[in-house]
Amino acid sequence: MGMPTLEKQIKDYVLTKCHQEKVGIASIDRYNSAPKGMHPTDFLPGCQSVIMFCTRLPDGAINAALRTYENRKFNVHGQYGLFGYVGAPNYNLLWASYRLARFVEQVTGEICMPMTAGPTHGAPMLSLRHSAVAAGLGQFGWHSIVLTPEFGPRNRFGGVLTTLKLKPDPMMDGKRLCDYEKCHICEKVCPTGAIPPYKVGQERIVDFGEGHEERYSGINWTKCKIACEGCYADFNYNGDYDLMDPIMEAPIDEEFSPTQHFRVKRENVYHNFIQHQTSWKCGNCLQYCPVGNWKERFHDTKVSSVNINQYIDNYPDVDMDTYDGEEDDRWLTRSR
Repeated sequence: MGMPTLEKQIKDYVLTKCHQEKVGIASIDRYNSAPKGMHPTDFLPGCQSVIMFCTRLPDGAINAALRTYENRKFNVHGQYGLFGYVGAPNYNLLWASYRLARFVEQVTGEICMPMTAGPTHGAPMLSLRHSAVAAGLGQFGWHSIVLTPEFGPRNRFGGVLTTLKLKPDPMMDGKRLCDYEKCHICEKVCPTGAIPPYKVGQERIVDFGEGHEERYSGINWTKCKIACEGCYADFNYNGDYDLMDPIMEAPIDEEFSPTQHFRVKRENVYHNFIQHQTSWKCGNCLQYCPVGNWKERFHDTKVSSVNINQYIDNYPDVDMDTYDGEEDDRWLTRSR
């Protein structure tokens, strides 16, 4: 039995020593259409390969967010922010990136640059989402989050740039994980309508080369920020906006950003968090996405009582009880 390849040694190290769930390798040619300033060689001159890996988010952290939206227990939502979004997952990935970079440099003598795992530390970032897809770990969902077959969107990604030339993994082909022509879950559960319905010509297209393209929605990021910073009236110190109200049908002018009203005072406990943009305050598109055995993990276990099948075209209503929530949760089942 021969020595394992360098690629296998690296992957085994990521899975066993860095305690990550998945790992893949992207070749540099898959970034040929990257925007200016966002190519791996812009961060590491001479970069030949990008090693990407993912960590699964605990189901219990997702449960904390579901309790906010289904039971209005706002005091537990910070557990999602800490253990399901910007806190523990990012530090887990940062440590894994640092450890892997040191390992590969020691074994090969090549240069390795660990990538930051989120907007927590002020460092410029290569797109971890696009890199995860380029490394064959998953596909884009319509909500622009990367989906893996095992965990859906409920994972976070980290990576290492290296001058070492490695054999790339194939990109994920076959059946799409997200059928955005039929599934409207992320669109319907977004409290501010930031995720538009699928329409031919509206999608964003990313060309990874080798005939591989990925599509996702053109999200209205102003609306998304409103959901993240102003869904609850108690986040809004002057009470001018109550964005729990689902009646937000008209497009919001990109020049108008009510989020500025929520940034004037930072006295609320929800604002005391180590991240530039407090995007962990929402997350419905991640929490209710059916990919990654959502039904078995969250509905069958009674962690969630929302019938997400009602937002999938021509889906038979089996084994999913129709959600009979209180009026406070009416925006979860709104029609647009």
